[in-house]
Amino acid sequence: MRLTLFLDHACNFRCSYCYNGDHFHREMPLDVAKRAVDLVVDGPRPLKQVGYFGGEPLLRFELLKASTDYVRLRTAQYPAPVTLVVTTNGSLLDDERLDWLGVNGFHVGVSIDGTRAAQDACRVYPGGRSTHDDVVAGIRRTLEKGLPLKTVSVVDPANAAELPATFRFLVELGVRDMSFNINYEADWDEAARDAFRLQFHEFTDAYVDLFRRGTILRVNVLDAKVITHLKGGFACSDRCDFGCEELAVAPSGNLYPCDRLIGEDARPDVIIGTVFEGVDTAARDRLIAAKNAVLSECADCGLVNRCMHWCGCVNYAMTGSVGEVSGLLCWFEQLFIEEADRAAGILFAEKNPGFIKRFYSFAL
Repeated sequence: MRLTLFLDHACNFRCSYCYNGDHFHREMPLDVAKRAVDLVVDGPRPLKQVGYFGGEPLLRFELLKASTDYVRLRTAQYPAPVTLVVTTNGSLLDDERLDWLGVNGFHVGVSIDGTRAAQDACRVYPGGRSTHDDVVAGIRRTLEKGLPLKTVSVVDPANAAELPATFRFLVELGVRDMSFNINYEADWDEAARDAFRLQFHEFTDAYVDLFRRGTILRVNVLDAKVITHLKGGFACSDRCDFGCEELAVAPSGNLYPCDRLIGEDARPDVIIGTVFEGVDTAARDRLIAAKNAVLSECADCGLVNRCMHWCGCVNYAMTGSVGEVSGLLCWFEQLFIEEADRAAGILFAEKNPGFIKRFYSFAL
């Protein structure tokens, strides 16, 4: 079971696309964090991962430390340590925090949209001041200290023109594991989509070129589609279990099936219980059934097994329903599959050793 603790709604950034809405201070009491850990540890599935999220979780560093101590206490008898992850905007990654994160074996996720132009388009401090230098400095310190690092970049119409340059910038910075997530709630009109198609084609060219140079990368938006080709589609185990293997906890103690659904903690239709009363299995199962319903409009699509139409949190953001798929999602998914297949076809034909090693269990 993966547990996400949403430590506070507060954040020191003012990102234009933030799905947590208006920022306000509501810190998670330590008792709520402990009850959340107890709920999972005492439940039917072992606790495998604890993630700290927000808002900006490093604003609540003492709470993060205290709750981590409690995770260690409650899982002391586990055969292997629980994986610990913190997702941060990167501006507060100073030596003190990084040293503590390193000693405690944390994986660090840093949100950065890339180049200065990409970052400043959407991710700024209150008042509009640039966050770029502070975030880049945090990433460099994290890499220097040897902590496992993954970057998360949100792609929005306002910064999409920087996508290929952002990719190259992150690689030059030393990042080797990165996610590029589309802001599906943005206004992707025809002109924005046409522009994105061109930028993503160039992005894919850069991906191929980096493999040719011997740089081994993890890039979610292409890797996932290469893997689904090799596997013949997403397996059931690849799909989010929406409250069965993943549980997100708001500062109030409300339970959600995914951290993206917490928002301002004002969505009763996707709440699946509380840390005080436990999981409402009927509410959870209703959401799972809605999310996994067979969609008649997808039945004849040859790409349906490689498409993430089953992602309940994305569907909810785009349509207001965990089970209703937007045509915009279909457009992006088709493009990602098309470009991933193009990259894989080139690299496989060239018998690129890094690509073969990354995606195949055998040598050619």
